[in-house]
Amino acid sequence: MGKFLLKKFAMVIVAMFAFTVSAVAEDARLLSFGFYMEDNAGLTSDYVAEIPAFVNGTTTYEINIAMPANVDKSKLVARFTVNSGNTVSVDGTAQTSQVTKNDFEDPVDYTVSNSNKSQNIRYTINVTELSAKGWKEMATLDAAALSGVEGLTGVYSGAVLAVNPNDNAPYVAYGARGVDNKLSVAKFEDGAWKQVGPATFSPIVNGSHFDFDIATNGTPYVAFGDQDASSLKGALSVMKFDGSAWSLIGDQGFFKVQAQYVGLAAVGNGLAIDLINNSASGEIARRTMGVATWNGSAWTTGESSLLPSGQGVYMTKMSSNGNIATLISVNRGAVDGVNYGHNIFKYENGNWESLATNFLETGATQTSIAQGSFGTTVAPDGTIYAWTGDDAPNTTKIYQVRLKKYDADAKTWNTVGGNTLPLGIDEGFESHISLDVAIDPEGTIFVAYNHYSDQQKLYVMYLDPNTNQWTTPELLASDAADVNIDFAANGIGYITYTDKSNKIHLFKYDYADPTGIKNVVNNAVAGETYYNLSGVRVATPAKGVYIKRSVDSNGKVSTQKILKK
Repeated sequence: MGKFLLKKFAMVIVAMFAFTVSAVAEDARLLSFGFYMEDNAGLTSDYVAEIPAFVNGTTTYEINIAMPANVDKSKLVARFTVNSGNTVSVDGTAQTSQVTKNDFEDPVDYTVSNSNKSQNIRYTINVTELSAKGWKEMATLDAAALSGVEGLTGVYSGAVLAVNPNDNAPYVAYGARGVDNKLSVAKFEDGAWKQVGPATFSPIVNGSHFDFDIATNGTPYVAFGDQDASSLKGALSVMKFDGSAWSLIGDQGFFKVQAQYVGLAAVGNGLAIDLINNSASGEIARRTMGVATWNGSAWTTGESSLLPSGQGVYMTKMSSNGNIATLISVNRGAVDGVNYGHNIFKYENGNWESLATNFLETGATQTSIAQGSFGTTVAPDGTIYAWTGDDAPNTTKIYQVRLKKYDADAKTWNTVGGNTLPLGIDEGFESHISLDVAIDPEGTIFVAYNHYSDQQKLYVMYLDPNTNQWTTPELLASDAADVNIDFAANGIGYITYTDKSNKIHLFKYDYADPTGIKNVVNNAVAGETYYNLSGVRVATPAKGVYIKRSVDSNGKVSTQKILKK
């Protein structure tokens, strides 16, 4: 009998314990919240909120997330996490992370409840507007200090900027002064410049004849005229970085030409390179344009088949968006009666195509042979742009820079903005210019350039998509050479230039609040709060139109648009 009572008592204790465990539910908590590119078409960045710390007795929290003005707030999909067993609702409608859309033009209340509904925590999400973007100077790259290489005194001319599509970080390749002009690569990360592999990793480079690009998989490449090549002094060599070390692709000096004006484009799984041979003993005729392509396992080299055999070329340049490469060259002297005409070619899916051959603007004397006054760029959507210097159409024959856009359907080139670039420069300036063009992910065209006739001042402007007019050039710096501009996939822009002390400067184009987080507020009491039409909370509203948010004593929330007189 005693054993029976003891057993029954133990069962009662177990049952009480089980009841106690099941009666205590997990805490209701929002652990993370944000709007991500993966979930929302049109976003060029992720916007992640900072979740406020939990305060006992507080049942209402307020979170402001700042986003660009052009974001469609009416159908955003939120990504969030909560404690295990929690449920999430908006106005009684169940919410699923990365699935449910809501209209965030007004504040939206997310209610997080625990499994037995004993806790219901309200998080009010306000989507506010980011301040306008602007250019801000970041840390300067001092190659001598960064490398630690004895004898390295600074940066040689011709530094090249490229943004890594994997981590959106800006990388710069440059030749090193004082150590036989060997190449180094650095990247800007966490507010500082960091060496990519060892400094001065390459053989000796032929002058500033090198180029730099980063493949879509994040692999950096350099191509250069190799002074140490045994095949021919100045022959073409290519190297890549595998995450820890730089190594040759193929043999050193695999293309037996004295490589000058080298251009490199990492396209898909391969590489495309252009150059001018400056040696009579090379594989191709002297002063002709050579091309080299890497298909992932072998090199193909030779004189470009898109130009007549033996045709002399003055200079070349290349660019790429990771899928399409473009090449521009200026012919040497007169060809078929055209004085210094230019050619534009496209490389895609392993094939070269001519977009312009021996072209000269109507009324022009010649295409400018100033190295900084011509080039190409490929927008993220594949649209191709090219710029050249010409002296048409004007009676004083002043050379100006003209930016053109290629119409792939009509197969024609059209001048952007209807005229030459309004750079505000004097006669002959195009012969001393360093100019670069980049297109941001939204299709806005940016032009960065220096002004040699005025202390080499660095300016940047863009084509306003609403007015189709160029903005007033913005002055960024003085004593600028080797100007580069590029954009990351998240919409952040970068400009680099080299100063007179052979250091590289970096400007970043971003919102004043790049994290997208304005502030986080705890609000435990009922009452009224006011917001302007951008969604920013206003403590004491003056005259104007506002959104009033009211919370009654039962926690019921209502919003209305009001006019304060």
